[in-house]
Amino acid sequence: MTKTYLTSLTSLLAAASVYAGTPVAPVAPEPTVVEQNLISYSNLSLGYNYTSADFLGVDVDGHGAGIGVEFSPVNHLYLALRGSWTDIDLVGVDFDYWQGNAGIGGYIPLTENIHFATEVGASYADLSLADFNLGTDDWGVYVTPHFRMKFGAFETHVGVTYNSNDLVTSEYNAFVRLMFEVAPQVDLFVGGNVGLDNGEAFDNVFGAQAGVRFKF
Repeated sequence: MTKTYLTSLTSLLAAASVYAGTPVAPVAPEPTVVEQNLISYSNLSLGYNYTSADFLGVDVDGHGAGIGVEFSPVNHLYLALRGSWTDIDLVGVDFDYWQGNAGIGGYIPLTENIHFATEVGASYADLSLADFNLGTDDWGVYVTPHFRMKFGAFETHVGVTYNSNDLVTSEYNAFVRLMFEVAPQVDLFVGGNVGLDNGEAFDNVFGAQAGVRFKF
């Protein structure tokens, strides 16, 4: 019996020795899932703006430039900052029209290439005579629900904007923007907007834009 006991003990010690010498495979950490959007929410846009309207029955035209920045620090959220200047010709008198928006937006992917987004923020506008220190300004809030869609090299934004600022040409605007990817981080774009309501002073509001967008 003693011999059998010693044999069993020897076998157990040998097995333990073999197990102890077997290297343990390291456990690989689970990969972090990072959402990759086909649609850009981090970009810089530079462009030309054209505006036309009826001001108290007189045709008004304006030409200017605009800049916009979007930055998405986390998924489903982005920050937006935009500004524009327009030289308005009203019966031979030049006006400077400045407008700026600062807001925060959120988006929900309906599919991989179709998102619903809404942006809300503060709106500032200033209208002054170009050659005189005379003008007026106002603050308001804006809300922009819209869809963003990406199909191949084309990206499209379609939606409406509400703006409570008394100096905007139209309280409600419908807009569309079409972008074409000419390089992995560069888009060319054209866009347009139409006023959906007639204000106290402006009617038949129409705008057009064209420019370049850099994605990062």
